[in-house]
Amino acid sequence: MNTGGRRIALTGVPRSGTTLCCRLLGEADNAVALFEPMEVERLPQDDPEAALDMIDAFFAQSRASLLAQGRAISNHVGGAVPDNPFGHQRGTDGQRIRQAHRGEIRIDKPLGPAFTLVIKHNAAFTALLPQLATRFETFAVIRNPLAVLASWHSVDLPVTQGRMPAGERLDPSLRARLDAEPDRVGRQLLLLDWVFSRYAAYLPPERILAYEQVVASGGAVLARATGLAVPCRPLEERNASRLYDAGQCRGLAERLLAAPGAWRDYYRETDIVDLADGLAAGGGA
Repeated sequence: MNTGGRRIALTGVPRSGTTLCCRLLGEADNAVALFEPMEVERLPQDDPEAALDMIDAFFAQSRASLLAQGRAISNHVGGAVPDNPFGHQRGTDGQRIRQAHRGEIRIDKPLGPAFTLVIKHNAAFTALLPQLATRFETFAVIRNPLAVLASWHSVDLPVTQGRMPAGERLDPSLRARLDAEPDRVGRQLLLLDWVFSRYAAYLPPERILAYEQVVASGGAVLARATGLAVPCRPLEERNASRLYDAGQCRGLAERLLAAPGAWRDYYRETDIVDLADGLAAGGGA
């Protein structure tokens, strides 16, 4: 049901910088990027093609609304897609507070009829990746797995408990594997292996983007991969953030290094060790 213009599906490891990439892509001329705008719990569970038809229809509806009214549904903070849906402030439980919420946003820039529309969802798009990647231009963002685990432990999300409801709903085999693992970190390691394995299996290497390279290039890596004129600017890597518990990360690093995992196709053991050492030394911003 493509009504004209490029359609990019953006996915990635949860807490890997996909929201930052979504924001950057939305800053390109003649492009709009929407951050988790769909109610993915309504996607059919047992019919991937029907689920893709619904995603197809959502792209078309969003494009029509943007062209007619300059409005679309997206998660946002203050009417704009943020770099990060979580702030630095913590709640009484010690977890970082989510600031983003779903609603209508306004796009105040000129759009041609064939503008590029980007839609970002992590778990649901990863679960549907075998079919999704055949129908849409699909890109995935990855990140140092220790930084991912550290972030998972700093926020209040299902991944904090080693669960991924949208992914499990669309991939029952994932749910069964998680149900069989009683240990929280064990479940998190299973989730890491699941996401990295799917990107390796269903996406060409040039469509798998490392957060570290996106940040180091100021967004140029994202621009080259997608062909969009993403405005480049200095970006700050937060892998060694002071928001992460250095002692906890040392234990997480030991668990990562002791187990096999598809992340090893993209990151070296020294990447894990160096980050753990950096966090122990005081971290970054």
